[in-house]
Formats: sequence, structure tokens, C-alpha cells
Amino acid sequence: MIRGDNIKLKDYTPKLMDKLLSLGYFRSGKSMFHSPVTFIEGVPNSTIRTRLLLEKHKLSKSSRKLLAKNNRMFTHEVVPLVLDEEILQLYEIYKKLCFKGDLSGELNEWLDGSEEKEIFNTKICKIYHEGVLVAASFIDLGLESMASIMGIYHPHYSKYSMGIYSMLVEVEYAKEMELTYYYPGYILSASPRFEYKKKVGNLDFKSFDSLAWREENELKEDDFFVEKTQQRLAMVQKHLEEFKIESDVYAYPLFTWSTYPVDASLLEQYFFLRIRVELFDTLHIIVVYDITQDGYVIHLINSIGQDSATWQEFKNYYPEDGNWLDTVLIQSSSRLEHDIEILPVIIISMLKTITDKIKMDRS
Repeated sequence: MIRGDNIKLKDYTPKLMDKLLSLGYFRSGKSMFHSPVTFIEGVPNSTIRTRLLLEKHKLSKSSRKLLAKNNRMFTHEVVPLVLDEEILQLYEIYKKLCFKGDLSGELNEWLDGSEEKEIFNTKICKIYHEGVLVAASFIDLGLESMASIMGIYHPHYSKYSMGIYSMLVEVEYAKEMELTYYYPGYILSASPRFEYKKKVGNLDFKSFDSLAWREENELKEDDFFVEKTQQRLAMVQKHLEEFKIESDVYAYPLFTWSTYPVDASLLEQYFFLRIRVELFDTLHIIVVYDITQDGYVIHLINSIGQDSATWQEFKNYYPEDGNWLDTVLIQSSSRLEHDIEILPVIIISMLKTITDKIKMDRS
């Protein structure tokens, strides 16, 4: 089963940072993390890691034009991390007026691990217009890698493509340092929010299940965790309809939260296909797709139901339509099946066993 991972670092080890970046990890606070799925406004996206091999980097015509134009208007410098008043004021303006979505937390929380006990070698790229700070970006440095952490800018200068411009400045700085790789972060399969990162140049991409980095035109739908999983479950759903078995596909965003009891058998999947069991509101049969083994497992599961505290809390974060917001407890499981033809037979048998047991209990 592929799931996210979170490695909390205690000391600055640039060689380890290079390694984790090469495996697709991204920095948040004092941790390096990766996850094949990112939920944006309650919608699941495949997380697609990106990086730039600097020796092969070529600026596009539009990027060269933007860099030249903005370099004539703005000045910039790369300096050690100090969260002074001008940086903090710019962050507050950006958070309130520019960021699309909820950017909660203070800047020092996002950069936890960069100050005091330095776990990361973080620098600020400051961009000025006539001596006034109008944009800034934050970068981490390893031995051979640079990772772009975040960028902020004043809304009055949004027409100058400050996000792209700051990345181009970072890339030029990485080349000056003779680094090998530049990591701009990740893009998403179903959200355009981070598509601007592609404009930095000829990026390589990494799928969820491979150590290899490939060019964008080599990526296929099977490289995208969300799309591949949902497609496989949709195939099962269509097959079950031929046997008059109704089902619904759900995303399971709670799997990404560490809120579960540790002594229970819990579902560890981002998506599942649910078959309702008649006469029971909280007993269900579900089908999950194991993407690592290209097979299916059927579970008999319990949940508390939509009146649970979990459901009531998490519906503030995720839309209820299409998302299962209650903790899933596994009662029993089938073996891994590769042939969807056998799945209806197993499900019908399970439904009959449950019905027969009800009859016996009532007699």
C-alpha cells in the first residue's frame, strides 16, 4: 500500500536533504513529507513532484522576455534568513489579499526549522522596486540541490508575474552556485493552482511509484495515483451493475489525518467502493484497489455513521458529496483478487451470509 510519509529532522544534514528531495519529498516546517494524494478544497489530486536538471535548463522565449523586463524594473538579492518587519508585513498582505485559499499560520510556523536551531539552510530572495520590498521567496540549500519553499508578493505587482519571476531568479542563483538540481515543489493533476511552475523551464516529473524522473511528455494517466485508482474502481462499479449490485465510490480523506485509535484494524486507502448492506446503517462491504499489486481486496467494515463527532468535524474541511468522513474499521477481509469477474461472486456470497445470520438470530 502506498501512503504518505513524514520524516521529522533534528539536525541539518544537506546530503540527506538531497536524497529526500530526489525521492519526491517536500519540506514543511521541520519535516520532509510526501503523499501521492493532495486534497484541495476537498477534491483529491494526484501529487506530481517536479525538478529541474540545471545543466540542461533552457529558458523559453517568454521566460527570457519576462526575466529581462523585470530585471530592468526590479532589483533582487539573496540573503540569509531573517524574518524582519518588512518581510512579516509583506507576508500579512499576501496572506490576506493574494493567496487563493486558506493560508493559516504565521510565517515562522511555515519556516520552523530554519531559525534558531537551523535544521535547514534557508535563504530569502528579496525583490525590490525603488527600494521597497514587493516580493520574496524562500529557498533551502543542500549540497547539490535547491528547493523552493514558498513565495510571497504584494498584490499591486501581480501583473508582473512575480511568482514565476522569483522562480527564474532562484534558478539563475542555483546555476551561479553550480548546483545540480532545482526543486520547485509539486503540481496537481486536477487543480491548476501550481501550473505556473511549469513555466520555469523543461521540468522532469516523478510519479508516485517510481524512483525515476522523466520528462513531462512521458507521463501517462497510469502515473497518476488518483486517476488510476478511481478508474479501476469505476471498472468494478460498472461490472457490479451487471449483477444488480449498487455501489458508490468514495474518497477517504481521513486517511491523511492521524486521528485514529491505534488498537483497531483501520482502512489504509485513499478511496473505496461501498456496497450498502440492507438493514444496517453502519455495516458495509467495500472494495479497495491495491495500486502496488494491481489487485482488489473486499472488506467487511463498520463505521459510526454520519452522526459521529468525526463526521461532524471533518465536514468543515471536506464536502460530504463523494467523501467518506467517518473512521472505517475493518471486520474481515478477502485475499487479493486480480480478476474483477470474481468480485460479484464474493460480494453476493457475503451478502447472503449476512442475511442468513440475521434470519438465524431472529428464529
